[in-house]
Amino acid sequence: MSTYIKHHSNKRYLLWGIVLLAAVGGVGAYFYLHPESLPEWAAKTPVGRDLQTTTVYKWQDASGAWQISDQPPPAGTRFQVEKYTYDTNVLPLPPQLQR
Repeated sequence: MSTYIKHHSNKRYLLWGIVLLAAVGGVGAYFYLHPESLPEWAAKTPVGRDLQTTTVYKWQDASGAWQISDQPPPAGTRFQVEKYTYDTNVLPLPPQLQR
């Protein structure tokens, strides 16, 4: 086998490797940005469950109103950590409905 053919063949493998990595990366990025589109079998894997959940922090402020955020409260504040799936509504009740 001549060195020209061998060298040309290596370039072809490198090109196909780059194309394959780009395709896999594109599919991964799509499902990362759109977790609701995960197939049922993928949603049951640990990675799929992590993509479909979010962590929120819940605490009461000085006036007694509940606060919910994706960031922890100030230091020294007691809080709860809760995990929700992407299709769960986590908005607090309006003040007139809170007890």
